[in-house]
Amino acid sequence: MATVTIDKARKAYGAVDVLHGVSADIADGEFVVLVGPSGCGKSTLLRMIAGLEDISGGTISIGGRVVNDLPPKQRDISMVFQNYALYPHMTVAENMAFSMTLAGAPKAEKQKRVAQAAQILGLTELLGRYPRQLSGGQRQRVAMGRSIVRNPQVFLFDEPLSNLDAKLRVAMRAEIKSLHRRLATTTVYVTHDQVEAMTMADRIVVMNGGRIEQVGRPLELYDNPHSTFVAEFIGSPAMNLLKGRFDNAGGRAVFRTNDGILLPLPAGAAEMAGTDAIYGIRPEYFAISPANTGIPARVVVVEPLGSETQVTAKVGEQTIVIVFHERISMEPDEIVWLQPQAERVCLFDANGRRIADANTGKILEHA
Repeated sequence: MATVTIDKARKAYGAVDVLHGVSADIADGEFVVLVGPSGCGKSTLLRMIAGLEDISGGTISIGGRVVNDLPPKQRDISMVFQNYALYPHMTVAENMAFSMTLAGAPKAEKQKRVAQAAQILGLTELLGRYPRQLSGGQRQRVAMGRSIVRNPQVFLFDEPLSNLDAKLRVAMRAEIKSLHRRLATTTVYVTHDQVEAMTMADRIVVMNGGRIEQVGRPLELYDNPHSTFVAEFIGSPAMNLLKGRFDNAGGRAVFRTNDGILLPLPAGAAEMAGTDAIYGIRPEYFAISPANTGIPARVVVVEPLGSETQVTAKVGEQTIVIVFHERISMEPDEIVWLQPQAERVCLFDANGRRIADANTGKILEHA
């Protein structure tokens, strides 16, 4: 096992910069997920750690050793790819043992390691099969088994579940996380799926446009995003973001949307009357209010999902999503009155960055 340290890593293709001085520390045995939209640089960064992409600037260290100029085989890492990358003419056992075969390992040692990995992954009965005789989930297990057999310092996963159906993805998420707990090997995992990131990671690195937006534990990012990008990317449905400005009404600080609707502010919010801002609140932090109290919203779509009901509604001309965990009956075009939980509100400036308290300089976070 080993730490991974990324210090101001840059990547450029000619005059085009893809990564702009990215820095991150991954602790020994930690499971870190790089997440972001397509083109944000997450897979490029993973390939730089693996040695499959050259580094244009900065350093990457594995186990305290700078690996910028080392070929992949000398970095003591193992990578699981999206497309499994299995040899079709080799059996499961031969695929899993391939790296040891190249290294000239004794036959008995190969058999021992393959048997151990197969037992961990439930592949013992499949060792004599060929990849064409396996399901997608079984092929992904073989790819993982090949990595386990190598016993690397660091596991690298490049969107390994993208080719699986939804039900199998859920099962494989649990298997990979369980595997990490058993092996305690440092793991860097890339995905565009924020649900995978939230359910699997010890910490998440949210990337956007070749830069890191925020790093933190899953619920830290969910509860206290530092930008509207993180607020919208982490969480499904995304955080509601209402544009407006700070104002005063009846001697108290309020938020006035662009449509003139007044929203409550959390305790400790700086009074900046007249300043443009963005009011963020998660869909589950609304409650139904008595008629003519709270915020009027016009129902657009009702989606009953069994365990919860999602309602898309209009507050003025701005769209919000509300999640109710109880059974609720609403109809399109119905007016409902909502009360947001003010203590759960996140405030952002007009540029989408989290607003800090004017006195302490600290970001206004909620518990």
